[in-house]
Amino acid sequence: MKPRTLVSFAVVTAVVTAAALMTVANRYWISTATATVTPFPGLLDRINDVAEIDVKSKDGTTVIKNTPAGWVMASKNDYPVQAEMAKGAAIGFGEMEFTERKTARPDRYKRLSVEDVDGKDAKSRLVTLKDAKGQTMAELIVGRPRAGGMDGQGGLYVRRPGDVQSWFAPANFEIPMDPAVWLKPRIIHVNAKRVARITTIQPNGDKLVIYKDTPATKHFAFKDLPPDKTLKGEAVADDMDSILTTIDLGDVAPQSDMNFNDKVWHAEVETFDGLDVKVDLVDRGEKVWARFVAAAEKPLVDVASQPEAAKNFLHSADDVAKEVASINARVGTWAYELRGYQGEKLQANLAIFLENETPPQGMGSMGGFGPGGPGDEDAGGPPAKSSGENEVPDAGAGAKKSAAPSGESGSSGPSQGAPASESK
Repeated sequence: MKPRTLVSFAVVTAVVTAAALMTVANRYWISTATATVTPFPGLLDRINDVAEIDVKSKDGTTVIKNTPAGWVMASKNDYPVQAEMAKGAAIGFGEMEFTERKTARPDRYKRLSVEDVDGKDAKSRLVTLKDAKGQTMAELIVGRPRAGGMDGQGGLYVRRPGDVQSWFAPANFEIPMDPAVWLKPRIIHVNAKRVARITTIQPNGDKLVIYKDTPATKHFAFKDLPPDKTLKGEAVADDMDSILTTIDLGDVAPQSDMNFNDKVWHAEVETFDGLDVKVDLVDRGEKVWARFVAAAEKPLVDVASQPEAAKNFLHSADDVAKEVASINARVGTWAYELRGYQGEKLQANLAIFLENETPPQGMGSMGGFGPGGPGDEDAGGPPAKSSGENEVPDAGAGAKKSAAPSGESGSSGPSQGAPASESK
């Protein structure tokens, strides 16, 4: 090949390569800009002035306010939220820096979830921080998170309202779209080893009572088991002791918003040391809602005479009184949506424990304790037992009870009135 031909070929190759690179750049717009932008200068100096956080999505607006009683969700009738999450979001905005330019093309916003929140199928959130006078202190469209890469730097894709430019901002806080994620999740937690007796009553009046005589009793016994019925095994109800272990909410609403007078399931859980928790449950559109109330009753065993191993998890009368006060202060007049498996034990009926019996469909059937159900952690189910750590303290006084089940459990429900790729 002649030298002139070789030079011409090299020029053509360079032009074609440059054109190809321009096409790729036009398609992905990979920016090498590394200038850091501080979107909210001075916000950290006024961080204690943040009185409200609004999170708007296509589904509505979550309003979180800082009140004298603490951080609450105004859009959920002032139910308490996780204070650290709210504070973390406010501080995160104050510390935020934009470190990488991303797409400035509206047709590519969806890839980063930074489209306008009013758009069809929008997955973005418009987050606004306000002071006590309602004045906006910071506002930002927050998109999807980016997991940390080789450098370990994770964060959020964001865009300022009215600005076409989107950015990546390193961040270690979250802005949940689901309002329930902001809420304090714990309703009640009772160490499974404390549970002595469980009574459930179906809407048709069918009653199930299971019990243990002492904390050392290995298996639950069934009261008034019909002689023609056979249990699946002596340990068939063992997992029922975790009936009030780590009960967390899926959603919350005032009890006045629920009808607890029609087709109601009742449950009563009694502990050896005198805690008594009554629960009412109703089915509302494929969701289980419940209300709780606690009382301090006469212990079903003499706590002082129990072996040291039992004393490690049983409570004194004073501690039970504090526990009751804590539970009732928390649950108050609230109704809670329970997460799937959590309502099943509270609605248990006898059929699920029997050989050759088909549990009725719907609430109370539990679907059996098969793989993935309560107690099967390896299959993705919830824990069956609890060590008792983080147990809610509890108060109150109540009627005396006998250690063995009586003919009537007295369980009629709560008695206190109702309780993607980075597109550039």
